[in-house]
Amino acid sequence: MITRNYKFHHIFATLIVGILIGSLLFSKKYATLFSKEVSWDGEGDLCQKKFILLTTERSGSTWTCSLLHQQKGVSCGGKPQKKFDLPDSEILGQYSEKAKDGTIASVTWQEYQKDLDDAFAEVCQYNPEVSIGFKLMYNQIPPQFLEERKLENYLKDNGISLIHLVREAKILVLASKRDVKKRKKQYGGNLHHITNATLNKEIRENGYKINWDDALIDSMLEMEALSIQWQATVHLMAPLVRYYYISYESLLAKDERDFWVGQLVGFLTEKGHDSSISNAEGTLLQLSESDCSDRIENYAGFRAHEKVKHSRSAVACDLIATNV
Repeated sequence: MITRNYKFHHIFATLIVGILIGSLLFSKKYATLFSKEVSWDGEGDLCQKKFILLTTERSGSTWTCSLLHQQKGVSCGGKPQKKFDLPDSEILGQYSEKAKDGTIASVTWQEYQKDLDDAFAEVCQYNPEVSIGFKLMYNQIPPQFLEERKLENYLKDNGISLIHLVREAKILVLASKRDVKKRKKQYGGNLHHITNATLNKEIRENGYKINWDDALIDSMLEMEALSIQWQATVHLMAPLVRYYYISYESLLAKDERDFWVGQLVGFLTEKGHDSSISNAEGTLLQLSESDCSDRIENYAGFRAHEKVKHSRSAVACDLIATNV
């Protein structure tokens, strides 16, 4: 029987382009066939399989990386962080600064390729596993290397797989950005992630709801359009580059999270679905409620808005309410 989470993947994947080469990856039928392969047994060369977790800010990528890093056969990140018992998953963060100051277009391919190579070497040095990787934000990729297909060729030539993590509810991305600013004023510092359960409980109990207007909705729709462009870009790399689309919202459903994490581990290790995965929780705690109605003022009015009712965010919010 097709699950609600399968519908979530199928709906979003098929909205991007007419025919998706990778759509079979999201079906339970394919997953059943995939799971018949033998799971990784701890043998084999380390650091031979590589991946990039492609995403954008406030999309749950640090938490998703921590989920993957907990699994046998997979490492996501390099040097240990000082604040958390986790590796640093955003190794090429300097390119976000270059994007902000407008210098990213002047980066040479030789420079960028070396940084990619060094990032994988760092993960292998600190956390050698069968499959190693790190997260890479959209704005950390110089656009000229997409246009010239240099990044695509690099991924192909080095056998690097892509996991494309998408937070489909862009309205919650905007809400999360505002939450960060308000928490900074209230608690001091940048509380992007925490492991303190007591503080986490306090923050969630004093959660904020975002006030919306037409300008905010327009920003949401612009983010959705950009997301579609990126998903189309990734799809065009297939079949030369192996990729897997995963929505952040699908990982929120605790009753099926183990399944999807198992699928990702199987994809990354190329050894099939790891059915032994259980209680995939990650190290970091969720700072906000998942349901859109808990994050948005006058949610009924927002959901009924003419610009919103057929948006991807609306579909995502509906499915979060159903699955979480």
